[in-house]
Amino acid sequence: MISLALSVRQCDCPLSAASAEYDVAFVTPHWHYHHDRARLELRILAEGSSRTAVERGLERIRSHDETDSFELLTKQGHTARARLTMGTTEMMGTVIGHGGYLTGPFENADGSERWEIGFDDEAAADRALATLETHDDEYEVRDRRRLDPATVLEDVRAESVGATVLEGARRLTPTERETLRRAVDAGYYDVPRVATLGDLAATLDVSDAAVSKTLRRAERKLLVPTVATLESTDRRDRTRG
Repeated sequence: MISLALSVRQCDCPLSAASAEYDVAFVTPHWHYHHDRARLELRILAEGSSRTAVERGLERIRSHDETDSFELLTKQGHTARARLTMGTTEMMGTVIGHGGYLTGPFENADGSERWEIGFDDEAAADRALATLETHDDEYEVRDRRRLDPATVLEDVRAESVGATVLEGARRLTPTERETLRRAVDAGYYDVPRVATLGDLAATLDVSDAAVSKTLRRAERKLLVPTVATLESTDRRDRTRG
């Protein structure tokens, strides 16, 4: 399998039209392509700089020529969730026509989309990209990889570690976040160390002991689950070996 990450600017996409005209961005975590009707069904998460920006962006999608149906599901403040069914754009039609398929959610901001697509072999991917070159729309290949069992497992492990770190970061208190940020910016974790606990304490206007205690709590929240995940990965590797 060939995995491609593309940055795309296309003229006939409702989401691109909306994000180009208004300060609103979209992510589509769930989608389904109806081959028999050549229609793409999307669940959209929208976030804008203001409630007005979101409302205008959604209305632009609703009124777009390629929009088949549009349903607002929820709206709160400067965020919203909606369901969209749209026709196949010229670029997406090219991908599908060459045997390509979607492998991840669309991300759309400032009139530009991020695509995750796949092809079963190099030749199909090359033919699709060559055809895209003939379009008036713009695209850029941001990443291209051949996926085999080993590389897929590496990606899964990396995502597992990343999710663990993110979960630990969410558990940090505001004080722990700020202390960690100050420590990194000041060079406390550099080798050789640039800043001392005393330097951080002076900056934060607290005692050396308070800084040390806060850093240890924050480091524990980040490191303990991460090390556990790494050890679990190592055990799986030894078992397979």
